Amino acid sequence: MAEYDNTNSGAVFKPFETMKMILQGKVNLEGNERKIVLVADKTKSDKKIIEVYQKVGVLFEEDKGDNEQRPDYSGPVEDYATDKDMRIAAWKRVKGDNKYMSLSISEKQNKGGNKLDDEIPF
Repeated sequence: MAEYDNTNSGAVFKPFETMKMILQGKVNLEGNERKIVLVADKTKSDKKIIEVYQKVGVLFEEDKGDNEQRPDYSGPVEDYATDKDMRIAAWKRVKGDNKYMSLSISEKQNKGGNKLDDEIPF
């Protein structure tokens, strides 16, 4: 049986009732300034913890027009691990009574179609 490949994809759900955003700010990690959020939570054994979340990108609401396949939201990914120009897209979903969003990350597409090259062919 083939193993499921979830590379560059994911899903987001409603936070657990134990989770509470408590602080937000910035941190400099290896010369890169990053936005962070601190979330208070509890482990399964009821130990209090604070989780540190780093901003990955931003999502803007999209105009889907007549194309229902288009994402509901999309925007740039801020990733220091790659030098690629990446985008994130999100689609609103419902399964039973649960609302969530499915996510897909990909390289930004060149909408112009032609990539300019510095070399002159003659």
